[in-house]
Amino acid sequence: MKALKQFSFAALALATGIASAASQPFVATTAAINLDLAAINANLNGYTLAATGGATLNTTTGVLTANVQGVSTATNPGAMTIDFTDAQGFNFTKLGNLPISLTNFSFDVGTKDLTGDLVIGSGLFATKILNQSLLTASNVSSSFGTSVGTSVPTSATPRLIGLDASGFALSNSFKSLLSSNGLDPAQVAFVGGLITSIKIGTVSSVPEPSTYALMGIGLVGMGLMARRRKAAND
Repeated sequence: MKALKQFSFAALALATGIASAASQPFVATTAAINLDLAAINANLNGYTLAATGGATLNTTTGVLTANVQGVSTATNPGAMTIDFTDAQGFNFTKLGNLPISLTNFSFDVGTKDLTGDLVIGSGLFATKILNQSLLTASNVSSSFGTSVGTSVPTSATPRLIGLDASGFALSNSFKSLLSSNGLDPAQVAFVGGLITSIKIGTVSSVPEPSTYALMGIGLVGMGLMARRRKAAND
């Protein structure tokens, strides 16, 4: 168990491609990735946690601050994917053990998946799991300017990003990867709790498209009722 908690799945290696997407201009901002320091200390006993690539870590609150480098959508309109600065993230080091790093994060509002690079070891013998869906959030609210984050239209105007994602657990894709390499996902389920939430800016109060549809139906109904009253009075 301890060996597994030290991410001793060094036999894993995967590189996946990224689908083409349209970049959207955005107002420069940072993301607050909230880490559960108590869970990290309990499950990765003896490892030292540190920020990498210019990210900053508050060792008291567990907040990792990373820069947002891009926003994209695969369709128009479409769900936005938020891309963090590639080199920024965090790593774990322990004397006599392989270093572990997690970087190159992106968050897909549509799938609610947090994707990143997991690297175990260093140099030529490092095991690299790249562009892999790692965690899935159960609670996500988002906005991009005046649009809900799941239905962002293309625009040349920079917009504000709003994201509040929490309730993370291992993604199904990552579970499948572990299982296919002879590892029990249940034994590393604790990894999902290491990140408690990801927050960017303030989520605007933007109705979902379905809400607009319901509002439209309501307005039509009110109009019909008004016409019937008028006809009855006449």
